[in-house]
Amino acid sequence: MGEIHKIPKNVKDCYAVIFSYKLSDNLEGYADMDQKTIDAVTDIPGYLGYEKFGDGKENTFISYWKDLESIDIWRKNFLHIEAKKHGKQWYSKMRVQTVKVHDDINFWL
Repeated sequence: MGEIHKIPKNVKDCYAVIFSYKLSDNLEGYADMDQKTIDAVTDIPGYLGYEKFGDGKENTFISYWKDLESIDIWRKNFLHIEAKKHGKQWYSKMRVQTVKVHDDINFWL
């Protein structure tokens, strides 16, 4: 399982958006949009970092945020809205959850 850890040392009392998905067979434009959104999110105030787990086909992408307002700014971002329009094309399954991180015991860093 491939793992990428680009999270801050402590995300206690922050928020996490958990995006779990299975890619479909129709990935036209996916790689380009995926990179554009990763690049764009770093400019959003309150964005703290991310980690990704999976085998390339079925993955979980967790982004970390200072507060709910920061998440809302990303939700309203034009590029993010454009990417979401392709959801049914690119994903055969998907789930998004927003959670409050109450504790963070971290041995990754």
